[in-house]
Amino acid sequence: LTIIETTTGIASYQLMTRRNTGLLAALALAGCAAPIDRTPFLNALVGQPETEVVRRLGVPGRTYDTGGHRFLAYQERQTSVYGSGVGIGFGGFGYGYGGFGGISNSFSSSQVVERVCETTFEVAGGKVVTWSLRGNACT
Repeated sequence: LTIIETTTGIASYQLMTRRNTGLLAALALAGCAAPIDRTPFLNALVGQPETEVVRRLGVPGRTYDTGGHRFLAYQERQTSVYGSGVGIGFGGFGYGYGGFGGISNSFSSSQVVERVCETTFEVAGGKVVTWSLRGNACT
């Protein structure tokens, strides 16, 4: 089970908007395929107006303004649950008056793994000047 959600807390399998469907789909595949190289996509946004970032990625989860620069932060979160399961078995056999019966059960523990990647764009003069990645799900 894998759930990817945005900073707004809306799981991607519940709501996928037109502007970020491609990015969310690519991130979903990241859990079961080779890591995605974000560099070409992010480099293409350098020099673009701030509005182009919002068009492609949606409204950022956080913004911060200082010294004539604006920082736009987008967070992607992926939660995976591995190894969960419950098994219960009943069995028995017998012949004539004798017989054998048994009950068995097994519970396996699950492991929850959360991966996060925050992409931050620095905007100066209304244009993207650089970007950075932070987190354990960034490639």
